[in-house]
Amino acid sequence: MILASSWLFSLWAMGRLPARVPTHWNLRGEIDGWGSPLMASLLLPAMATGVYLVILAFDWGRMDFKAARDMAPRTTRQVRLLVVLLLVGLHGLILWTTMRGGLLHSSGLMLLLSLFIVGLGNLMPRLEPNAWVGIRIPPTLENREVWKRTHRMGGRWLLIAGLIGVPLSLLPEPLANLLPLLIIVLPLLMATVYAYWLRHHLDQTSSHLPEV
Repeated sequence: MILASSWLFSLWAMGRLPARVPTHWNLRGEIDGWGSPLMASLLLPAMATGVYLVILAFDWGRMDFKAARDMAPRTTRQVRLLVVLLLVGLHGLILWTTMRGGLLHSSGLMLLLSLFIVGLGNLMPRLEPNAWVGIRIPPTLENREVWKRTHRMGGRWLLIAGLIGVPLSLLPEPLANLLPLLIIVLPLLMATVYAYWLRHHLDQTSSHLPEV
C-alpha cells in the first residue's frame, strides 16, 4: 500500500513539476544534478520497489550461515517496512518541496535519516544472522553469541545517535551535513570494533577452560 501510494503520488505530481527538477545534492547540500519531471517522479519509486523485491527474495530464500536462525516474521516485516518508509519519505519530501517552488534543505533529510536510525536501533537487538540486514562481518556471522551481543550494543548506540540527530538536524547546513558521520558511521564503527574484540575475548576464555 505504501509503494502503491508512492507511485500514485508520483504520477499526480509529474505534471506539476518544473521543467528541471533537482535530483542530487553534494556533501555541502548544493544541487549538482538535475533531471526531467519524468525521471524525478519515477526513479525513487522504482528504486524503492526494486529494493523491496530484492529483500523479499532474500527473506524467502534459504541462506546458509553457520550461526543462522530464522528471524521472527514480525521483525522481518518491520525491517522491510522501515526501509520502504525511508525511501518513500525521501521521495515525497523532494517532490513536495519542488512543487512548492522551494529548495530541499539538509534539515528535512537529516530529520528523516535520524528517525530511520531510531527505528533501526530499536529493531537491531531482535535481528538474527541473515542475508541482508545487520552488522554482517565474520565475527557476527560465525558466532551467534557475538551476533546477539554486538547487535544489542550497536542497537543501543544507534538509538541514542538517532535521538541526538533529531534536534541536531535543525543546525545550519554545513554542520547538519556532518550528521550521517555522527549517527551512522560512528555507531557502526564502534559496533564492528566491539564484535572483533568480543570474538577475541570469547576465544581467549574458551582456550583457558580445562579439558574434560
